Amino acid sequence: MSEFVVKSNQGPEFECGGDVSILDAAVKNGYIFEYSCKTGQCGVCKTFLLEGEVIELQAQVALTDSQKESNQILTCCCAPKTNVLINAEDLSALHGIETKTLPARINTIKKHTADIIEVILRLPPTANFKFLEGQYLDVLQNSIRRSYSIASTSSQKEITLLIKRFENGKMSDYWFNHAKENDLLRIEGPKGTFFLRDYTKPLLFLATGTGIAPIMSILNNLEENENFQQCQPITVYWGNRYAEKFVWQPEFKKINVDFIKVCSKPSENWVGEVGYLQNIAIQKQPGLVDCAVYACGSNAMIKSAKQLFTEAGLPENQFYSDAFVQSF
Repeated sequence: MSEFVVKSNQGPEFECGGDVSILDAAVKNGYIFEYSCKTGQCGVCKTFLLEGEVIELQAQVALTDSQKESNQILTCCCAPKTNVLINAEDLSALHGIETKTLPARINTIKKHTADIIEVILRLPPTANFKFLEGQYLDVLQNSIRRSYSIASTSSQKEITLLIKRFENGKMSDYWFNHAKENDLLRIEGPKGTFFLRDYTKPLLFLATGTGIAPIMSILNNLEENENFQQCQPITVYWGNRYAEKFVWQPEFKKINVDFIKVCSKPSENWVGEVGYLQNIAIQKQPGLVDCAVYACGSNAMIKSAKQLFTEAGLPENQFYSDAFVQSF
């Protein structure tokens, strides 16, 4: 298979075969571009094709027809057909973060609700598993692979995951019906480019369901970080359908966080916000243009929030996301 040159107007240059995605070739050559699901559904790896031609290796589901017509592509879905020039940034903060496949044993399983559990995994003492708060990993059990955001911080020896049950899900059947302490699994990670970029802007976090997990990791890291001095407001909007799904009760002593719970199907005694969190956030949040927004959870919420916020003036490059997409 012919090799083509992929150049970025922001620096990186590497070779890529016509049967390998631009994203995978970048990683192989030591560069990290934005990505999340790697299945074409979330749109995080979207960039502009400035010169050349590409072929689709898988459907670019997250792109609209108008985006395709304006020469936008998903680097996880496309391979070069010729030499190409794209507009993609190499994320230097992720250099040195090595994706590994490691054994892991279940240390504890804590049931929060009928369909949300907290799983703590312990790794071998020599694992040297490094990650940035906000990243995710894959859990491999028999022939099944599923992705979960890391809820713990990098300073902790064990890995914490928040796991939601999905009806008829193969991995859900394992977690909720068969998993037990000391079970041996494999993990592969860390993965993803969802991590805190800029401390100097007001921080706005959006989460639905167990999408709160990477935000827990990021905020707890700020709480632990002796060098972090908060100079801007931090706001979290966390949305769930039902009140009992709010399984995390943050208790910060150092950082000051405005924590807003939003319930879409509240009980009669609910006293928080009601509706969809992106709608509540845009109504309540002043100075949105100056914020850095970090959204994690359902793909529908993220797409809606991004559209609402960018239409309200938020620069697109100040919106970071990690979408939870369906596994097949």
